[in-house]
Amino acid sequence: MKKQASTAMWTAAALAASLLLGACGGDGDSDDKIDGAKDGSKAAAKSPSPSKSSDTGERKAPDEIKLAKDAKNVFEDTETGDPKKDEVLADNQARINTIDRVITTRKDVDLLKVYAKGQSLHAADKYILDFTKDKQSWAGETRYYDHEVKLFGDDRARITFCADESKSQNKYLKTGKLEPNNGGDQNFVFYTTNVQRNKEGVWQAVSGTGERGSKKCME
Repeated sequence: MKKQASTAMWTAAALAASLLLGACGGDGDSDDKIDGAKDGSKAAAKSPSPSKSSDTGERKAPDEIKLAKDAKNVFEDTETGDPKKDEVLADNQARINTIDRVITTRKDVDLLKVYAKGQSLHAADKYILDFTKDKQSWAGETRYYDHEVKLFGDDRARITFCADESKSQNKYLKTGKLEPNNGGDQNFVFYTTNVQRNKEGVWQAVSGTGERGSKKCME
């Protein structure tokens, strides 16, 4: 199940992939292009506004990022009581939703560069490209929980969290058929994501790891 390749996982192996911004993808409801991808003949689509910091230091929360109607991400434990940690978690949530918006709607690919860079951006590109090559999306519900944030100064942090993909399935765009989810314990993933705060105030993912079949996520 491709969903089990994991939306949130950023591994070094993905560095070999070409950037999605230079590629085209399939879509059962469109002209087989991803909106916003640069193909030399069509201007990139405008992306939703990212989160920003004003001159007064106030930060605008990320805009709502919608997935297809049959796909849903549920985020638990995202309010820690610490404003800075809550910002980190809000941008991590936006990153995950952005990737899944591209996969499930084929829209707003340019928004990926707001919430990820370097290794993480390459990994996200490869993950999405795998779906587009197979003309697939996903449907159902993925749950993210047990979030913890450790801050390192003013502009670096590490997030750990779990994902439960047991209620999500790959979907063939042309037929709408869903693949059975036979992942078992492999549906439970423990993630570690490293982030950096850029000059616009966005906490961007830069690297990370994922442990599939994690017992701590099944407790």
